[in-house]
Amino acid sequence: MSQISENKTEEAKVTDVVNDTKENKKEKKAKKEKKPMDKAKKKKIRRRIAVLVIVVLVAGFFVRNSIMAKNTLPTVFTMEVTIEDVEQTLRTNGTVKSMETKSYFAAVMVPVSEVKVAVGDKVKKGDVLLKFDEAALSEARQEAELKLASSQGDYSSSLYKNNKYLADLSEANTNLPVLEQQISDHETYLKGLQKTIEDKKAWYANQGALLQVSLLEWEKTISDEKKALEERNAYEAESQDMDDKEKREKRERDDAAKNQIAQDEETLLSLQEQVQYNSYEQQNNQEIRDLEREAAEIEKIIADAKELKAKMESQKEASEDAMMDTGSKEKLEADTALQKLTNGGTLESIQEVESGITADFAGVVTEINAVEGATPAENGKLVVLESTDKVVIHANVSKYDLEKLAVGQSAEIDIAGNMYEGKVDKIEGMATTNNNGAAVVGVDIGIEKPDENIFLGVEAKVVVHTAKAEGVTTIPMELVNSDRDGDFVYVEENGLVAKRRITVGISNESLCEVKEGLSVGDKVIMSMGQEFEEGMAVTAVPQG
Repeated sequence: MSQISENKTEEAKVTDVVNDTKENKKEKKAKKEKKPMDKAKKKKIRRRIAVLVIVVLVAGFFVRNSIMAKNTLPTVFTMEVTIEDVEQTLRTNGTVKSMETKSYFAAVMVPVSEVKVAVGDKVKKGDVLLKFDEAALSEARQEAELKLASSQGDYSSSLYKNNKYLADLSEANTNLPVLEQQISDHETYLKGLQKTIEDKKAWYANQGALLQVSLLEWEKTISDEKKALEERNAYEAESQDMDDKEKREKRERDDAAKNQIAQDEETLLSLQEQVQYNSYEQQNNQEIRDLEREAAEIEKIIADAKELKAKMESQKEASEDAMMDTGSKEKLEADTALQKLTNGGTLESIQEVESGITADFAGVVTEINAVEGATPAENGKLVVLESTDKVVIHANVSKYDLEKLAVGQSAEIDIAGNMYEGKVDKIEGMATTNNNGAAVVGVDIGIEKPDENIFLGVEAKVVVHTAKAEGVTTIPMELVNSDRDGDFVYVEENGLVAKRRITVGISNESLCEVKEGLSVGDKVIMSMGQEFEEGMAVTAVPQG
């Protein structure tokens, strides 16, 4: 009877474990509902929870059978702390959006002859978007050219009698200060050149003098050495009774003296060559000759400038009384400039569209207002083109995901089954409200190598690599428990249960980085929401 009661008690414990697990699952689910989660992640978590429930039931079965035997400890399943790489990613969806848009406007008011694109068409850089009526363009160009020529003729005729004096006066007023400055600058430069030439000549002359002194000194040194050798030889020649050692020493002294004389004569020869080179350089140094030639050219420039200055002074004096009235001149110039600006701008605009309006970049036509045969309004919008070379995926993320994102993070992008690499280019500085009333922040993920398979406006799937830790302490994510004081795990130490507070780092769907609280090899109990008393004796069953 007691055995049956004991079995019922163990079954109740297992049931309590399962119920505790379910309650814990509900509590965790309530926490997780605070943050959006994609379907794939939810499915993986459901599978993991189902597996863990089965593990708990199996564990309960073993616990029951174990306790049924007398003096048998409760059994717990454990997993060892390991060193792994953990990479955190963020999965989201967004819309393909162009980062470069250009609107083409009507610069000339002539009929549109042909619209060569439709909304949604893809175009390449240089493709013709629309064309204007060639006859109308020709007439508009001719009209503008005639107006420009007429205006210029009126201006030339009005200034004919006085134009030369005005031009001469303007030339003189412009050139005189320039000439004065040129003369001053060149004279200053010439003085510098002349000083440089003098210094270089003086340097070569000084070097020549120093070489001559050295030459005389070495000649005297050699002469003294030869004289000393001769005197010593003469003296030693009188001594006929030298032994072999003294004769050997005499030969060594003679050889040393002769070697020294030979070395000194080589030095003397080198000095003689340097004296000859110095003498040549004083007369023919290329640098000095180039400087003298440059100085002569500067002197001619100065002379020419002074002559032109005298001419400009005379020209100014003769032209000062020939100026047109200031008011009349300003009006004439203003009228002429206005005609030139208007008609010249018209000619430029006509020239730009003679071959039609062309695409400045590859892209998609998103708006067309031009109508074949119709004359557009002045500066009216004709076509809008959005680039497919500069595109991003615009996504909205919640405040929970925002803290993981940073500009520059790499990403993989899936557009209609085509994969692209990209990176986070921009995180907007202001939140908006989505259709569900939640605050979201816009993020742009740039596509590094866009191609012809990209379509603006379509949905894209994005995986952003937000963080990565290599070779760090890790445990499975499902082993982490939480309470008001933070995160913790149960570990098995020498057959007893211990509660450890841990500090977690980055995590993904399966692994969690543990920064503090655990070491490699620690045996973490798969508690599955079940609470254990610290110091409780257990039998640990390691799991793979």
